[in-house]
Amino acid sequence: MKILQAVNIIFSRMPATIIALLLSFPALSQSHDSITLELCYQQLQKTYPLARQAGLIDQSSALRTKNLNKNYLPQFNVNGSASWQNEVTEVVIPLPANMPPLSGPAIPKDQYKLTLDVTESLYNGNITNYQKKLEKYNLSVDLKNVDATLYLLKDQVNQFYFSILLSEQNIKLLEETKKQLESKLQEVASAVKNGSSLQMNADLIMAEIIKLEQNIYELSMDRLAGIRMLSELTGIPLDEKSGFIMPAITVPALNYENKRIEFELYSIQRERVDLLKNMVTTKWNPKLWAFGQFGVGIPGYNFLSTDVAPMFMIGAKLTWNPWNWNANKNEKKIYGIQGDILKNQQESFDKTLRVTTNKNMTDITKLTGLLTKDAELVVLRAGITKTASSQLSNGVITSSDYILRVNDETQARMGMEIHKIQLIKAKINYLFNIGKL
Repeated sequence: MKILQAVNIIFSRMPATIIALLLSFPALSQSHDSITLELCYQQLQKTYPLARQAGLIDQSSALRTKNLNKNYLPQFNVNGSASWQNEVTEVVIPLPANMPPLSGPAIPKDQYKLTLDVTESLYNGNITNYQKKLEKYNLSVDLKNVDATLYLLKDQVNQFYFSILLSEQNIKLLEETKKQLESKLQEVASAVKNGSSLQMNADLIMAEIIKLEQNIYELSMDRLAGIRMLSELTGIPLDEKSGFIMPAITVPALNYENKRIEFELYSIQRERVDLLKNMVTTKWNPKLWAFGQFGVGIPGYNFLSTDVAPMFMIGAKLTWNPWNWNANKNEKKIYGIQGDILKNQQESFDKTLRVTTNKNMTDITKLTGLLTKDAELVVLRAGITKTASSQLSNGVITSSDYILRVNDETQARMGMEIHKIQLIKAKINYLFNIGKL
């Protein structure tokens, strides 16, 4: 009870942020015998640098949309100018010859202006509305690209994970075979001492044990390499002591369907191209602005005055370009071609995926049948090895014959374990390719 009270006191005094950080790292609290394929997927989505990009893309899109909304607000510009010109307009009134010409007020050659110009779009041809819709499509495309890249990384996780499982199963079988040979070696060594067997028989078994130890070491290094690569990819702290659980995969029916993110991405890209095609129409639409100018000048709007004068002006401006020599029509055709290209790419992706998935389904059926035969073969090989062991003990066969029988049984067991792992991996490949992993 005192221990529990002490733990409660520690946690009660621990800052909430530290507790949250401790709880946010499930991989660090995993025991060495609880690494699953699903955990690797989860940690990949959390720790891989690309996963953080989705938040940045979303923030960037929100800022661009915010800027587009400002198109509806008035725009302010402060303008100032100072100029001098060598000649100005003069107003001369002709009079009779006996009278000198009468000139009007002189226009100053130097002019100064300081104004605040205000413009506001009253109607911009619906361009801003289209730009906001386009930004949503761009956001969807960028986020789907991130998701698609992360999804493809699952295939790398599968490769490393199953290479580790395969190495573990082969190591286990070779260790069992080694123990079997070591037991037989003791029996043969005793027979050698008694003079009922040749030393060569013991040496042959010992040589086979050394060969098995080499194979076990090589597989251990392969397993360690797979563990290090999987750890780097997923961010899970793994070492040679880590245990990996065989996935339990159930495939209810082998039917082709395309749920891949890339296929959906093609559809979004085609919709975006359709929007761009429709957006071309806005170039034909008239644009209407309201404007105002407020300031002071020497002269003001009365260019004959030399005094500082206030300046005020308000108005509206309309522009419309109804004909641009079919440039808009050609631009629409370009977007139509781009849409056709994306459609062809989508169909090609689906075709390639259908071929790959058909192979996955064939592999699943094939491996299921092979495992049935593997079980029969292992039973037969085990019986043959047992008989050979008895024959070696009675001096009927040599150690070489016995080793061959042992190796045959080991190969049969390894073949069955390989097929088991290949079947699970084939099911995972099937689910991966149709986008359901």
